[in-house]
Amino acid sequence: MNTIQMFDRLRSALAAGGDPVAAVGIDLGTTKSCAAVARFDPATRKITCACIPFPEAGVPGAPVAVPSVVAIKNDEMFVGHAARRCVGKKGFLPQRDVFRETKNEIGLRYTYWKAPKEVDCATKVAGVLLEHLVAGIEDEFDLPLVVTVPASFHGAQRAATLQAASAVAGDRANARLLDEPYAAFLDVLFRQPDAVKPLLRDGANILVFDFGGGTCDVAIFTLAASNNGLEPRLCATSRYHRIGGGDIDRAIVHDHLIPLLLERYQLPRTAFSWKQKRLIIEPQLLPLAERLKIALCRQMAAQPENTRAEATAAGEYEIAVDGESYWLESPALTHALFLRILKPFLDAEPPPESGDEYVQRGSIFSPIRHALFHAKLDAEDIDGILLAGSSSLIPPVQDALRNRFGNARLISCGDGEVLQGAIARGAALQALSLAGTGVALVEPVTSLMAGLQTNQGLLCLAEAGTRLPAGSTAPIRLFVPEDSTTRPVEIAVEVGDGNRLSGRSMWSLPSPVRKGEPLDLSWKLDENQCLELELVRTGHAHTEPFHHRFVAPVTHIDQGQIARCRMLEREQAVRDGQVTKAELGDAFLSIARDARALGEDEKALHFLSLAIMEKGGTPHLLNLRGLYREQLGDRDGAEQSYRSAGSWEPALFNLALMQTKGEHHSEALESIDKAIDLYPSREASILKGQILEKLDQPRDARLLYADAVSGVIDLKKCEDYQLYWLLKAARAMERNDLAANIEAEQRERGVKRKIALRQGTLPDQATDTAAAASARQRVSG
Repeated sequence: MNTIQMFDRLRSALAAGGDPVAAVGIDLGTTKSCAAVARFDPATRKITCACIPFPEAGVPGAPVAVPSVVAIKNDEMFVGHAARRCVGKKGFLPQRDVFRETKNEIGLRYTYWKAPKEVDCATKVAGVLLEHLVAGIEDEFDLPLVVTVPASFHGAQRAATLQAASAVAGDRANARLLDEPYAAFLDVLFRQPDAVKPLLRDGANILVFDFGGGTCDVAIFTLAASNNGLEPRLCATSRYHRIGGGDIDRAIVHDHLIPLLLERYQLPRTAFSWKQKRLIIEPQLLPLAERLKIALCRQMAAQPENTRAEATAAGEYEIAVDGESYWLESPALTHALFLRILKPFLDAEPPPESGDEYVQRGSIFSPIRHALFHAKLDAEDIDGILLAGSSSLIPPVQDALRNRFGNARLISCGDGEVLQGAIARGAALQALSLAGTGVALVEPVTSLMAGLQTNQGLLCLAEAGTRLPAGSTAPIRLFVPEDSTTRPVEIAVEVGDGNRLSGRSMWSLPSPVRKGEPLDLSWKLDENQCLELELVRTGHAHTEPFHHRFVAPVTHIDQGQIARCRMLEREQAVRDGQVTKAELGDAFLSIARDARALGEDEKALHFLSLAIMEKGGTPHLLNLRGLYREQLGDRDGAEQSYRSAGSWEPALFNLALMQTKGEHHSEALESIDKAIDLYPSREASILKGQILEKLDQPRDARLLYADAVSGVIDLKKCEDYQLYWLLKAARAMERNDLAANIEAEQRERGVKRKIALRQGTLPDQATDTAAAASARQRVSG
């Protein structure tokens, strides 16, 4: 078979009903949103699908893409283009008067605390946008509605999006969700069958690359022969969602335009605070950054070989900061500078985390690599790449994909409004199928395997590709792994896909407990890939059953995103008065630590200063402020903070270390000697040895190294940082045996940390493999 008969089957099914059918699809995007209506006309047996135009005074034509921006002032609400014009204007502050790129905060326990009640959280902002979109189709809005979400959205985000859609639809329509890569796939199959014709063969692998304004979703499909022709079957989806063209715009602002402003006025890097840069300057410069980016990309697309291309914004641009005016005159963006800014976004070997408090510099190859890994495919196995999302039009992005996927054919969803409406049209086609036949064109399936960890290994509950919803039709028998007559047995309930742990909870069985007691497991996996587990201790009615809902058990958990969510929610708790005055300093310190872990150093320093205001200038906090200032390159401020900590050995040690890095070796020697006088330690002696080496005193340095590694060293009792310095001395003295023991201890601690997180014991599986296999087959889908 050489065609995908999906839409032929849909036409036949709709024609059999004999009635006209229509349905609505909405792309609720991070930067722009669209609405589309799909219709079937029984007289012509044709399916049509088109986006709804949104004409607006002052906007050329009738654009179909509405900026995902909401603004409110004096009880007057602005949405779309009108709201976007408010961004950066005096009197319109982010998250108070104007709301943009709020999509990734949907589902968080986080509100915009200075905002009016109508828009004080991301879900309400989404509701305002949806109301604006459906207003354009009000006459027909008793139709089934499908709203798209990133494939990487977890259960809470999906539930919040569905809540917003259902609130708008009310009793008139049944709202459903669809992952954005699926929608793009449906749209290109419907509109461009000839473009994908070379790929229409059994076993072809197609990667959907949806790189938009605020998200980067990747899905991989395999075309498989069936009785219905070639059907797309999902292999894997990515689990990174916070990368987009908006991040590139912010990188232009913070890596180019703000430095340009500082250079023009001969100001130091720290002239503007984190709040000024993030909340005042950035919103004013973002439209300029986007304008320069688009203009340069058009030049690069028209003349691919022109490496001297340059985009210039003629005129003077005022940036108002706390009553002061600063001016940029005809700022320009060159081809070479743009490539440097794009480098981390196109890094083929991306680091685990990248970014700062201003820009999330994730690489497009992070979601790509994860999707390939979970699909068990190499780049050479990909036959076609479907380009969706406005940022996929950036020429260097396409070049990077061509270089990585030499065998793949790149297929674009189009450009301009055609591209902008692709996701909404795909959603409308899905809604049309649901309205006319009750069956989705693309059924939701698990992107990864979902399983339960046991002492015998992973118990598979649902294989990757299982249709959803799914669940057990009969309980699966597990067993208590140990005896206990006096204490409860803590059962660790851990779920994952075999490669990583994605969810954990504990279940306490009161004593007495007998090894081998039966435990009955039941499970359900819903359309949003949320897993509900229930464990019952058979024959013990007094033991409370275990019941837990894991929100995202089959999604990639981005630890950076978890820290970011925790930080935002802790800020919310402070604002809501849920943190007492006595706890306030610790809350600020916790926020500062999360910000520092995310590379948001200026934000970390801001909240650390708040912690010092609440807790006082303790040596520990002053030392920490020194570390944060040093990270920002403010060595004078760091030295002041270290010295303000007084006679506290860690601060003197860090001061000496900073002075050593800065090649101020005499000052470093003085500082480390003070630290050693206060508290002699092996690590201080080793640092002094390094300083003496820099001062051309190698013999004295070796004596210090030898003294530091002499005697009996109990590695088990050493802190991690002590192991780090001991390893340096052992290598300097060529004590290979000691170095090997230290490295072994470091590796063992890494394993122990993972085990310590469990704090319980895993359940046992049946030893009869046939019985276990039978249990795994008891699945309903």
